[in-house]
Amino acid sequence: MIPFKKDLEKRVVSEEKMQEIYEMIKTTGEKIPVMRLADDMTDSPSVFKKDGKWYLYYISISKDVTKSGYETHIAESDDLINWKKVGTVFRRNELNRWDSKQCAGYAAYPDINWDGTNELQKVNGKYYMSYLAGNSDGYEPDPLYMGMAESDDPTDYQKITRFADPILAPEDKDGRFGEEKTLYRSFMFIDEAEVTGYKYVNIYNAKANDRTERVFLAVSDNGTDWQRYGDKYVFSRNDTHPETLITGDPQIVKIGDIYVMFYFTWVETMGAYNTFACSYDLVNWTDWQGEPLVKPTCELDDLHAHKTWFVRDGGKNYHFYCACNKAGERFICVALSE
Repeated sequence: MIPFKKDLEKRVVSEEKMQEIYEMIKTTGEKIPVMRLADDMTDSPSVFKKDGKWYLYYISISKDVTKSGYETHIAESDDLINWKKVGTVFRRNELNRWDSKQCAGYAAYPDINWDGTNELQKVNGKYYMSYLAGNSDGYEPDPLYMGMAESDDPTDYQKITRFADPILAPEDKDGRFGEEKTLYRSFMFIDEAEVTGYKYVNIYNAKANDRTERVFLAVSDNGTDWQRYGDKYVFSRNDTHPETLITGDPQIVKIGDIYVMFYFTWVETMGAYNTFACSYDLVNWTDWQGEPLVKPTCELDDLHAHKTWFVRDGGKNYHFYCACNKAGERFICVALSE
């Protein structure tokens, strides 16, 4: 474990700046289903651009989750709205590995800059994915591990190769309080400012023995070998809202010198929804206190509207998320700016 930098200046993002950022990132327009399947539930979108075309990594699980687990697929689009499945990136298998029954993949190293390219960036001459992994059937059964995969082309789903071993695991000796049960979705990005002292940053949520999920950091000097950063989590809505069980699925977009973290939160008495927090150093966060970015509002998502992937393109906002409704559906939607 690498300790937090000693010279961290605890700068607070002002209320005025938080309101300004909300106005920039809000998506109060139409909600549109983009990956809704008859037999499977879809989840956890990650979107990127390559050679002028849009691509979507998404995960699926059978509606009979007791006999299933996460697999990862890729789809393509010309307009971010209409998507066509291209193929399957990660399949479950019978090899009895640590990642045989659960393999939920996410795009790594996207351009995080506001009004950026939305393209994935090469590291070590390769493209990478991170993925949630496990070897038990079911819906997110503990324990879950964090893996990585590499390729020469992130759209060539037949040639994306998984690493042999996890990059982080709940039982690691340097594990911190709050990540002893399971590791969930990771978001890996290049931080040119190196505010942690490292160029490559991995922000992810993990679950404690008490079921509470919090956000943690890991860092790397080569983009593939990771060390935990800090002796504790960096953000948990449970600290200010004790009823909160999940602070999860972070995504980073950088606006000027501010890191904007999209995340979702959930308590048992209400539906999950997406909101955001802001930081100058990735450690000290100011949480948005206003209207959620995406919340349950209609028949599409009358249970949960959660798990962000935010895209800014052509001056418009596209907030991809997972919709869950009382009809028993779970699928990917996009909320648009007005």
